[in-house]
Amino acid sequence: MRRLGIQPLGDDGGYVQKVTIERSELNAPPVLSVGDGRFTHGKGIYVSQLTAAKVSGPVQRYKEGTPVTTGAVLLVPGNVSAPVAATSGAVLVITSETEQARTRRTAGTPRPLTLQRIVGTPARASITVDADTYPAFDKLADGTVVTLTADPQPPQNAHTWNVLGQLPGRSLPDAHDVILLSAHLDHLGNGRGPAPAGGDNIFNGADDDASGSVAVLELAEALARGRRPKRTVMFAWFGSEENGGFGARHFIDVPPVPLSKIVANLEFEMIGRPDAKVQPHTLWLTGYERSNLGPELAKRGARIVQDPPPEQSFFTRSDNIQLARRGVIAQTVSSFGLHKEYHTPADEIRFVDFAHMTDSIRSMLEPIRWLANSSFRPGWMPGKKP
Repeated sequence: MRRLGIQPLGDDGGYVQKVTIERSELNAPPVLSVGDGRFTHGKGIYVSQLTAAKVSGPVQRYKEGTPVTTGAVLLVPGNVSAPVAATSGAVLVITSETEQARTRRTAGTPRPLTLQRIVGTPARASITVDADTYPAFDKLADGTVVTLTADPQPPQNAHTWNVLGQLPGRSLPDAHDVILLSAHLDHLGNGRGPAPAGGDNIFNGADDDASGSVAVLELAEALARGRRPKRTVMFAWFGSEENGGFGARHFIDVPPVPLSKIVANLEFEMIGRPDAKVQPHTLWLTGYERSNLGPELAKRGARIVQDPPPEQSFFTRSDNIQLARRGVIAQTVSSFGLHKEYHTPADEIRFVDFAHMTDSIRSMLEPIRWLANSSFRPGWMPGKKP
């Protein structure tokens, strides 16, 4: 970015924004209490996010379009993503585990659960429940109090990092508008325990999301080399998307510009392999029907179509959802075809389809350039604002 003349937006005049996370190892697996029933992490329930030693609240069943009560325990079916809880006001989300989620959970040897939070943020937790155990939760009446408790060790500070830069708009007042292009630069690190025969426990994340990170950098280079757009274009690579979304949360808490100035956010997530459910060299846009952004970009050559598996709730499963909940038109560009290497050490560069990736990125360049030079302000469709 420095070579391209893109201005830094990170700490101390640099490109890197440091995010401090308070992290605690656990003395024992967390326990979920419902009346006289007790469920232990690793035995039918699996805690995927934990930010406090205790979270408790009344059960509320998830219904599309129904506001979530602040402090509720949100009970959702397996076709709705757990990250809904991160932006809904729920303190705990309990999700029935899908077959794909079970496959991911049992692949490799993931790191032990820890309590992690940005200091000052609300208590939250997320749990998936396996198919044998979920019926007990499905019978819970709304208002039933559920409590998750953990026994953490004294906290220590850990860190993640965002990388931020911008190409200032060339003319006022358009330069006050911001187009945000983003991806996440992290993956799942190293698994623990013995490596599988002939392999390793390194979660490379070539598709998830090195591919999206490359897309943002390529678009940054193309936009910087041409005539500067009228509007400001900001580039962000978020840290810790896979583990709490801490990078994007920090960006929202201390944004480089007021969030109201961000006209649109396009997050690039897993574009390294084509999705067999759509045409070759085509991307899809999560929440396509939620706003008028996708159709306008498609009119101008973007090879994007509607998200083919809406039951996967991909709109809620990337960093875009955190901005969308704050009112920003924020959607994710992807071509994730539910490949079996997802969230496993096998997500390696040998599976990347570079012809698909190159054509897909190229198809987005001119539509993004149009957006950055236009006065078009996308909006949510009636009843579709998250």
